[in-house]
Amino acid sequence: MAAAKDIVTLIGNAEMPPSLPAWDESQVSCSDEEVIIQHNWHELRLFMWDYMGIVRTDKRLERALRRIQMLQQETHEYYSNFRVSNNLLELRNLLQVAELMVLCAMQRKESRGLHYTLDYPNRAENSGPTILAPEK
Repeated sequence: MAAAKDIVTLIGNAEMPPSLPAWDESQVSCSDEEVIIQHNWHELRLFMWDYMGIVRTDKRLERALRRIQMLQQETHEYYSNFRVSNNLLELRNLLQVAELMVLCAMQRKESRGLHYTLDYPNRAENSGPTILAPEK
C-alpha cells in the first residue's frame, strides 16, 4: 500500500522512457544447451539455502554474492547469444532478487527475527529496516 501511495505522488514527475527499437532476433540462435538454465537455477536454489538460510555468516554471504555475480555474467552471455525463453528470463530475475537479498543481509549487522548471524549474535538497538534504494 505504501509503495502504491508513493508511486501516485511521484508519477507526475516521471519522465517517459524513449521508445524502444523493435526486437531483433537475427543475431541469435536457438540454444542446444537449454539444460544450462535449469542447472543454474538449481545451483542458485542450493547455495541460497546453504549461504542465505537461517544461520548466516559474513563469509557465507560473500560467497553467495560471488556465485550470484558469476551466474549473472553467464546468464548475460547466454541472453546475448541465444533466443530468449521464459526460463531464461525467470533465471535472470531470480538472480536479481537473490543479489538484492544478499546485499540487504550484508548491511544488517545483527541477528533479528528468524535469521541468526554468527558474526553478530545480538539484536542491535535502534536498528531500522534495511532498505536498498537506487543511487541518484
